[in-house]
Amino acid sequence: MAKTAVFTIVSNNYAAYARVLMQSLRQSNPDYLRFVCLVDEPDGQEWGDVGGAEIVPARLIGVPDFSDMAFRYDVMELNTAVKPFMFRWLLEQRGFDRAIYLDPDILVFRPLEEVDRLLDEGNSAVLIPHVLRPLEDGARPDDHDILKSGVFNLGFAAMARVPETMDFIAWWGRKLRFHGYSDVRGNMFTDQRWCDFAPCLIEKLAILRHPGCNVAYWNLAGRTVEQAADNMLTVDGEPLVFFHFSGLRFEEPKLVSKHQDRLKWADLGAVRPLFEDYRQRLLDNGWDGSRKRPYAYGTVDGIRIVEPVRGLYRRRYPQHVPGDVLDGDFILRMCNQRVGRSDSPEGAVVTQLMMHVYESRPDLRAAFDLGRRDGLMAFLRWFEETPTREYGLDPRLTRQALIGRSRVAPLPDAMADPIPNAGRSLSYRLWRKARKRLLGLGVR
Repeated sequence: MAKTAVFTIVSNNYAAYARVLMQSLRQSNPDYLRFVCLVDEPDGQEWGDVGGAEIVPARLIGVPDFSDMAFRYDVMELNTAVKPFMFRWLLEQRGFDRAIYLDPDILVFRPLEEVDRLLDEGNSAVLIPHVLRPLEDGARPDDHDILKSGVFNLGFAAMARVPETMDFIAWWGRKLRFHGYSDVRGNMFTDQRWCDFAPCLIEKLAILRHPGCNVAYWNLAGRTVEQAADNMLTVDGEPLVFFHFSGLRFEEPKLVSKHQDRLKWADLGAVRPLFEDYRQRLLDNGWDGSRKRPYAYGTVDGIRIVEPVRGLYRRRYPQHVPGDVLDGDFILRMCNQRVGRSDSPEGAVVTQLMMHVYESRPDLRAAFDLGRRDGLMAFLRWFEETPTREYGLDPRLTRQALIGRSRVAPLPDAMADPIPNAGRSLSYRLWRKARKRLLGLGVR
């Protein structure tokens, strides 16, 4: 029998989800060894019964420049970005023949026999597509929404320890070092979009089409769920193997998922007791307390790393690390460095963080013309008051901290934009400029 590991990835606030998943796996698939990758630091609270799973801190599984990724990504992005590294750690370092990933908001009811069968037949990896038929009824998500977020749902993935899979995992990890953020409008969605390449890069990829695997809001409307004689559920006549409760909101107990508008509570039919049972399991496993647990990588030296700060960091260091300690002093220097002229009216200072917020919001660009004195001063007044409330921005990163300061220490050299042909001779650079002018290419 192949040695198989099954794992999930959570931060402390999702401890209840990890418990419920692992308990269901212990009952349904007792031969699998279970792991929880913790993308967080211990906070002194006990985890209790996690279905016999081993808890493995993400910072110990060999993620390169982990502190950079923890700074670069928010909690959801980082939880997905470490996935290929946990696959590699289980397959290479722990020596498992196979590793299966499941999202923490999944409940498993039966053995994953179809997954085992596909891997036993010699397939290198197994993925499950979001849908097996088009979504063209005018509701959301539709085919285009699925395309933007990824053809395969990476709430599940199974990988065998074979060369082509290990090559894919290494490539996947390299992509997620700097391109694992969530920007659906920009055709980027965490680790998931990259796996659209899987059929191209993995020759022996199996696509699992069993209707009872990974049932969720995006495919439920196209499947018939019924109660069988043994009180278990069937999906299109096949046993329900595992259900994915993506987008659940506890404050809205009759909301199917916050990510869709296709299904109402009344549409669930035989699935409704499943939702009610799952919510109760989470409550019994401490959901109300665990959801309030703090996220260790959400602050640095007491400074909250909110979206504008992460966004500025990614803009300044898109595909490299700064080569400096990512501490509070670095954050203050990065955010508070001046932009533009030093003779602004009335001691006004525009910082890198201010300009990043301004450029990323069309409403601010429409409201404040920074080329005009009144527009500039109005924007500075807005920045003094609103971002602290709207983003939770640390007061040290607003304008009050900068008035009267003549300069901010420079950032590491890695922040400077690269100069084309910087290593070339002067004569070569002059020739390149002349050639571009002659060809009408412009000069950069």
